[in-house]
Parts: sequence; structure tokens; C-alpha cells
Amino acid sequence: MKTKSLVNAAIMLAIYMVFFVLYNIGVLPTIMSILLPIPLIVYSVTTNRVRDVLWLLIGCFIGTFLFGSVYGLVTTLNYGLMGALIGIGIIKKWPYWQRLLNAAIVSVISFPILTYVVTGLNLQESMAQMADEMNGMLESMSAFLPANSAEMLLPVQNMVSTMMTTLLPTILILMGLASAFLSDTVATSVLKRMNYEVTRRGSIHRFQLGAKLAVTLLISQVAIVFIPNHALNVVLMNVIMLLNTLFLLQGIVVAMSYFRSRNKRGFGTFIIIFALMSSFSMFISVLGVMDALFDYRERFAVKKS
Repeated sequence: MKTKSLVNAAIMLAIYMVFFVLYNIGVLPTIMSILLPIPLIVYSVTTNRVRDVLWLLIGCFIGTFLFGSVYGLVTTLNYGLMGALIGIGIIKKWPYWQRLLNAAIVSVISFPILTYVVTGLNLQESMAQMADEMNGMLESMSAFLPANSAEMLLPVQNMVSTMMTTLLPTILILMGLASAFLSDTVATSVLKRMNYEVTRRGSIHRFQLGAKLAVTLLISQVAIVFIPNHALNVVLMNVIMLLNTLFLLQGIVVAMSYFRSRNKRGFGTFIIIFALMSSFSMFISVLGVMDALFDYRERFAVKKS
């Protein structure tokens, strides 16, 4: 690396280690988890070389290992690698949503390792333990409720057990997407203050999944009814859960684009919140699927921002 790049790498490594120390000792861990990927994202834009970003990532691994042992390595595996992937995505000009998704997949990979390092349990044992603890909390609550209300908690307990064991990959991807989105947003703000040109990030108003994913969702919903294999059903359930969530987001975007183009944004916001708080939320997901298949925003000339 050139001298300037080496100095910048040292500064970014020092900042990363400060964030790691604060995260490690429990000072605002949620905020620190958002800040940890930022030094690698910033450095990727300043150096614009993938090799240099990888060297900085190796430096982060070494630094956190010396300070925090195996736990430090797992922390960098999650947040450091997430920042490096976002940074490499900026260098390679990956589409905005693609680089966030690539970074989110890191959460699926690192979570089982983090669970084993911290608890000594494998993923299945850890999820079963967490489900038992949450069910215990629900049972404690039921003791203070009327008999009819206590019976209503039984479906909630079953749902918690199912989500903790079966839908974990989907939950991790969605949490990883949220974390990557926040880190990327903060890093973009920092880079603008440093007078660096930042690749324009995708607007949420242009978020649109393709017809292939809509067909995949429909096929998965049909297949899960007829396929008796448990392992394959778990995969299909995660595909359905993830795509339903993404199409719900797309449906919200389509609806808001419609109301915004007709200067009824406030009314549209009220309608969407009402739908999300009721059983009508599935119709928003259907709207997202139909938009993927037939491109409502183009067919009905709904303006994009």
C-alpha cells in the first residue's frame, strides 16, 4: 500500500478498535454494532482498491483477536466483514440492494459461530433454550390473566417456537439487512462530510422485485402443500417468509407512490398503517406481487420520485 493509504488504514483500524472496545464492554452495543462496519466502508471509498480493504479487514481480525480472543474474531466476522462487503460493493459498483443483501448474508453465517462461542451450545440447542425461556415468560403472564385469555396465549407460544427454530435464517437475513442499511446510511453521511463522491444509493421508492421472485413465491406456496419432506418444507417456509416480507415492502412502496402522485400522502399513510395493523396486510403483499408481475407503476403511470 502507498504511504497515504497506509496512514488512512491505520486511522480506520484505530477507529474500528475504539468502536470494538466500546461494544465489547457493553457501552451502547446497539449503536456500536451499527458503527463497527463504518471504518471499512469509509476506507473502501478513500482507497478504491479491493486489496487494501482486505488488508484492513485482516488488521481488524488481528486487532480484535489480540484484545478479545475468539469473541473478538466472531465480532469482526460479523460486523467487520459486513463493512468490507459493503465497501467492496461500492468499489465494484454492485447494485445498492445487492450489496446490502450480500452483507446481510454474513449474519446468517456468523450467528451460529457467535452462539457457540458465547454459550457453548449449537444453534439448535440455543434456539430451543431461547424458545423455552420465552414460553416460560408467556406462562408467567398467563397466571395473571383470565382463563379465556390464558388459552389465547397457546397459539402465541407455538408461533414463538416455530419462529425461533424454523424461520431463523429469514429473521437473521432481515436483521442483517436492517443493520447493513443503517451502517451504509451513516457511512454515506460521513463520506459526504469528507467531500467524497458517493455512489447514489437506490431510492426506496424505486424498490421493485422482479417477476421471477414473484413466480418463486407462488411456486413455493403451492409446493409446501404437496411436499411431505420436512427439511424441504423448512427451506420453503423460509423462502416464503422472506419473499412475503419483501413483497410487503414493495406493496407499501407501490401504494405510497400512488397516493403521493395524487397529493394524498397523509391519507395514504393512514390507510397503510391501518392495513398493517389489521388482517388486510396480506393484501399489501399481494399488491407487491402483482406489481412485480405486471409493473403497476408503469401501467398506471404512477409517478416515481
